[in-house]
Amino acid sequence: MTQTEMILQAVKGLLKQHKINYAQVADHLGLSESSVKRSFSQGQVSLNRLIQICGMMDLELVDLLQVIKTETNDLVQLTEKQEESIVSDLKNLLVTVCVCNHWTFNQIHETYDIEEAELIKILLHLEQTDLLELKPNNHIKLKISPNFHWVENGPVQQFFERHIQQDFWQCKFTGPGEIRLLANGMLSKESNEQMQTHINKLKQQFTRLSEQDKKLKMELRHGTTMLVGMRPWELKLFADLRRFQNLKIYS
Repeated sequence: MTQTEMILQAVKGLLKQHKINYAQVADHLGLSESSVKRSFSQGQVSLNRLIQICGMMDLELVDLLQVIKTETNDLVQLTEKQEESIVSDLKNLLVTVCVCNHWTFNQIHETYDIEEAELIKILLHLEQTDLLELKPNNHIKLKISPNFHWVENGPVQQFFERHIQQDFWQCKFTGPGEIRLLANGMLSKESNEQMQTHINKLKQQFTRLSEQDKKLKMELRHGTTMLVGMRPWELKLFADLRRFQNLKIYS
């Protein structure tokens, strides 16, 4: 793969993560959507436009170069079929999550009811996905990028989505390390998009801190989940009281 191909592949991946499509890029650059698609397919994106595209994601060019460096050999995403094989067995999924959070073999074995032989079998299975490499003395070498992400609305996300509704939210969020915020108001489309930019930046900060903290001892790190959601929405109880149907369309 050429340097240009690596750069464009990284940009495409980041755009997908930020849910920015070619039409939005075209609008930002003052070009037609077909021109943007042609530039990407032909590998002809100028440095100035590359900087402008990074700006859409609140990234500096140096951030893009760092992503390219880490993703040259590291895994960014599994296939949907690979995710299905992981979700099909609860222990497979558990070990996968632990490994992605930099747990060692002994930490997994000592914490969960998984015998050594079974754990080795699971790790060898995961090794076939290029997620990791099981080295001598059961040392786990993780091979994923810091920007690794699950398939959007894929098997793993769907699994957690089902359990988030019945498990994660069953909490008052008043204990140590817990926070829940609720904001309600009326935003324009432009303001909504600004908020989404800030939310994506928050996710990037979470990822950076997680990567930074992996060097700390296990007893100093806690499994942490951050869930942020925002959408044009009206409480159904309120909607049922409307005289007329709400005909406003968010587009």
